[in-house]
Amino acid sequence: GPSAVEQTKNGVIVQIDTQDPTQARQVSIEVLGERLIHVSATPERKFSKKESLVVLPQQTGTDFKVEESADSVFVRTSKLTAAVSRKTGVVHFNDANGRLLLAEDEQGRSFQPIEEEGTHGYTVQQVFQSASEDEGLYGLGQHQSDEFNYKGKNEELFQYNTKVSVPFIVSTEGYGVFWDSYSFCRFGAPQPYVQLGDVFDLRDKD
Repeated sequence: GPSAVEQTKNGVIVQIDTQDPTQARQVSIEVLGERLIHVSATPERKFSKKESLVVLPQQTGTDFKVEESADSVFVRTSKLTAAVSRKTGVVHFNDANGRLLLAEDEQGRSFQPIEEEGTHGYTVQQVFQSASEDEGLYGLGQHQSDEFNYKGKNEELFQYNTKVSVPFIVSTEGYGVFWDSYSFCRFGAPQPYVQLGDVFDLRDKD
C-alpha cells in the first residue's frame, strides 16, 4: 500500500512499505537548520528512544515546508530540499536552485541483524552516489596513513594510540556528512582488509 507520512515538530517520518528485514521500515527527516538535516532510518516498527550523544537539541525551530507527490515526500527549507522515496526510503538532497548535492544509492542502505553478548543490534551499510568524478572528500579525523583526500580510499574508524577517528566528511561539492555512530566503522569499500598470505602466492625463481 502507499506509504504513510507523519509530520513531527521538526520534520516528517515516512513509513516505507517493505517486507524486507534488511531495509528501512521508517525514515525520519528532522530539520535542525536551514542547511542541516538529520536523517534516521530503522528496520524496526519504531525508532529507538535513546538520545544521540552528539546531536544537540535545537533551541530554536527552523521554518520548513512538507510537500508530497505520488513518489516522494519533500521537506524544504529556504536553503535545501530533502526528498524521501516513498517506495525505498532513499533520500536525495538538493540546494535551493535544484542542484543535486548528495543522493543515497538506490540499493545503498541495508541492515544485517547481529547479536553481541545477548544484545540485539544491526550492522549497517550506507552507500552514497559520488557527486562528481573529481570530487574531493576530506575529514575522518587523524589517521596514521598519509591520506588527505579520501575519494576512492579506505579508512577504518576506531580510536587507537595516535589514531583519532571522527566520522565526518566534507566534500568539495559543498556538502558534509556526519555519521552518527559510536561503533567500529569502515569508510570506503565494505570488504575488510585481508592477510597478504590469503591474497598472494610466493614462488621461487623456477
